[in-house]
Amino acid sequence: MDGTAQNRTDAPSPIAAAEAVSVLGWFSRILPLSFFESLKQDLEIVENACVFTLRVTTWMMLMQRLSSGGTLDAAVSELLTGNGQEILEPCRKVSEGNISANTGAYNRARQRMPEEAARRVASRSFEQLHAIRSGSGLRERLFLLDGSSIRLAHSPALLETYAPAENQHGQSHWPVMRVSVMHHVTTALAMAPEFGPMYGKGAVSEQELAESLIEQLPPASVLIADRNFGVFSVIWHAHSRRHKVLMRLTAPRAEKLNGGELKAEEQQVVWEPSRADRRSHPSLPADAQIHGRLIAARLEGMKEDLYLFTTLSEAVPEVTALYGERWNIETDLRSIKEQVRLHTISARSPKMVACELLLAIASYNLIRAVMAEAARQIGVEPRSLSFSRSRNAFWAFTRAVAHTESTEEFDRNWRLLIRIVGQGKLYQRVRPPAPRAVWHKSPAFPDRKAQK
Repeated sequence: MDGTAQNRTDAPSPIAAAEAVSVLGWFSRILPLSFFESLKQDLEIVENACVFTLRVTTWMMLMQRLSSGGTLDAAVSELLTGNGQEILEPCRKVSEGNISANTGAYNRARQRMPEEAARRVASRSFEQLHAIRSGSGLRERLFLLDGSSIRLAHSPALLETYAPAENQHGQSHWPVMRVSVMHHVTTALAMAPEFGPMYGKGAVSEQELAESLIEQLPPASVLIADRNFGVFSVIWHAHSRRHKVLMRLTAPRAEKLNGGELKAEEQQVVWEPSRADRRSHPSLPADAQIHGRLIAARLEGMKEDLYLFTTLSEAVPEVTALYGERWNIETDLRSIKEQVRLHTISARSPKMVACELLLAIASYNLIRAVMAEAARQIGVEPRSLSFSRSRNAFWAFTRAVAHTESTEEFDRNWRLLIRIVGQGKLYQRVRPPAPRAVWHKSPAFPDRKAQK
């Protein structure tokens, strides 16, 4: 589907065809050969002539996340049948067409990948695609912040870094990773996530991880988050870097900030750190304070007041409508966990867990970029299209163009992809608000207790 056309002197490159129809670049434009050469130089990676170079391994891990099976066997089989062969480096096995169907070499290449290389791939995928799709206006500057958790495999190496949960009944079996994510409102593109242990001595908070994400925000962004991030340290971190904020606060925090119950719709306030804030964040300046507005509103269908702190100057109805965008990150996380299969990570070492997570986010961004292009062509919002249908169509597209020899054939497949993605519009269902509920499943097997 992509890569340079070093071995094709008699046929136009599919990448040239892609650029002719305004493709967002995909692999070879977003992550060109020069990027990997620079990456290897920076990280001092030495590669001999081989099949599974850093570039090929990255491509296969991205496609592995997007395939239905996601196994090593499936990834190698796809390579042997032509999916991604254009980015192979010339070596003896490639020249002879004698690439082994065994997964050992590919697995060793995955194990060799440095975590920093995977992080740079994820960061660059976001930066390149966001630069292509970014526009003007307030809504284009909105970013959503949230946190989640991922269950990991039970292995000695992971248990040392990611402790399992523990309560009065003892310790659970599975290690758990805490993750903080940042997504663009309009395109749903995801920044490279920050992560760490959720339990144990080295546990990190979502607020602590959020500060690292704020460092990566484009200039003059607007940060939206729920009550978990509506604390002084996070807001100050964004404010000191000249970003605007729109945060929901807990009722006690809003009342304390206002000096009592908020009786008007909005109130101008000056937020200063408490003694507890300064104790937990000693680096805060002595004169740290944030001027903003405290807004109280009750949206339709809600049974409690919504308390918002913002440094935006827009009218109250517009501010509350902007906060309504926050729910989008919940559906983004659902797509990442279900469609990109990040509800659990089966890798058995901390480094491979990090690489799998970061490259999974890069593959998620590829699908979101396709959706943004399809939405632009038919004049709808990218979020109105189905992620699962787009993923399936993109996977079929990569296989269809694996042996494409002409720009006309690539063009035809590309137009078909955009048409299929554009037709996958989500139903606009209106559901009455209801409290969250847990549907308990009867266990099929007795509980297994950890050995002490």
